[in-house]
Amino acid sequence: MMSGRLAAAAGIAAAILAAAPAHASEDPRDDLFFGGEEEEPARPSAGRPAPSGDERDAAFFGEPSIDERDAAFFGGEDVIDASAPSDRPVTSDELQEEGRLLSGDEIERRMGLRENKLDVGGNLFLRMNYAASSKGIPETFPVDSPNLLDLYLDARPSDRLRAFVRGRVTHWFDDTEQVTDLGLAQERGTRGALDQLWLKFDVERTVFVTAGRQSIRWGVGRFWNPTDFVNVARRDPLAVLDERLGVSLLKLHVPVEASGWNLYGIANLENASRLDQIGGAFRVEKLIGTTEVSVSTAVRKDQPFLIGADVSFPVGLFDLRAEVALSHGDERLFFRGPVSLSPPTPPTVYTREDEWIPQAVVGAEVAIAYSEEDSLSLGAEYFYNGAGYDDTDLYPWLFLSGNFTPLYLGKHYAALYASAAAPGSWNDTTLIASLLSNLGDGSFLSRFDYRVRLLTFLDVNAFVAWHFGSRGEMHFGLDLPKVDLTGGAPPGVPPAMVEALAEGVSIAPPLVDVGVGAQLRF
Repeated sequence: MMSGRLAAAAGIAAAILAAAPAHASEDPRDDLFFGGEEEEPARPSAGRPAPSGDERDAAFFGEPSIDERDAAFFGGEDVIDASAPSDRPVTSDELQEEGRLLSGDEIERRMGLRENKLDVGGNLFLRMNYAASSKGIPETFPVDSPNLLDLYLDARPSDRLRAFVRGRVTHWFDDTEQVTDLGLAQERGTRGALDQLWLKFDVERTVFVTAGRQSIRWGVGRFWNPTDFVNVARRDPLAVLDERLGVSLLKLHVPVEASGWNLYGIANLENASRLDQIGGAFRVEKLIGTTEVSVSTAVRKDQPFLIGADVSFPVGLFDLRAEVALSHGDERLFFRGPVSLSPPTPPTVYTREDEWIPQAVVGAEVAIAYSEEDSLSLGAEYFYNGAGYDDTDLYPWLFLSGNFTPLYLGKHYAALYASAAAPGSWNDTTLIASLLSNLGDGSFLSRFDYRVRLLTFLDVNAFVAWHFGSRGEMHFGLDLPKVDLTGGAPPGVPPAMVEALAEGVSIAPPLVDVGVGAQLRF
């Protein structure tokens, strides 16, 4: 069964590559503001060189980063040119065979050894958020302070060898246990986690190996990434930082620079306790002129078979992008009506294991210059989610049963955004306005972000978000009186839901979210 899926993946990938033009890299401002961070080699983009970490800082903050090592830590990676044999460090045996009498410094230089072998640094992000609902007393609305501290060790004994470790501590100023609207306890206080732990080296400057827990991101969508097959969690597109932890992988990268190919093979070791639980993923990238296309696939025991492609390219003033994913063998349970919470009438449960479930994203962006040095970027994105629901009567049931998945709940979504980096004389400022909508239920979320760099290393950000429209996904509320369950709940009602219904549920729709934060990189 597994070999058949892999053969099918190879056939589909070959067909897509033969017929499709290719995928341009996304705008570098996306990763900076929305938290994209990936230990991937810089890829050539459509019509322009791939941005370095410093260039992404320049795009976002209006000036380059002071420390060039920030680029390597926050997502860059040196790619060694295999076509330049003169750069290859000679071995000590070769030096001895040549009979040369060299100084220790000269030997280290020729062997590619680095003077500064270890870099130590981190990122401190302090923040405070406030969420106001459409009903209630403002001073009783919740505040949240999930502060982050990342510390890293970056060891580079030579140009061909690198080890990286990053740990994360999350701390809430309020260490009391909070209770969510579902009656579930939410841990506060201080928690620690290992974000990254990997070793990187090359084999004959042809195969580049990264082994261990590492960050990775696939896809070109700004708000939605259906081809992001490897990460366990979905990215929050409105978050200032991507707070997802890394994934345990063995990644092989084979660049073929002369013809514009990048080949990736991955063994997914995350949560694998047996050999047959190790997953596999493959990705092929091809640059054709100013167009870049990628084809990806992933397979793992007891999980759906995934295959997808993404493409990006310029057309006139516009940068266009698209991303398509198909899944087969999804064993999740799906629901359909009729459904009722009073009296409790569970929906019909069914599976789509034998179906091919599609997801697709299309987007466009244009930069409008309003002065010799400044421009305004405008963009739009549409997402079709074949795994979503178009029946809003199911929302309360999905919410109370733990199947409410933000931004992947409905079938049709759209987003608009505008961004200005270093507008006018505000050279250290970035402004971003975003509008997201679940088109199926008519709910909306708008957000405005302001960020400014102070004192070179200190960034201050603030945002305000407004929920409006119908009481759908992005403006969701629930007002359910107590339900008499003395005779027992009908079959199919989860125990957690039975308890919630017996006590009654009242959740006011969100209205306004406000947040402020300060980030220091060191």
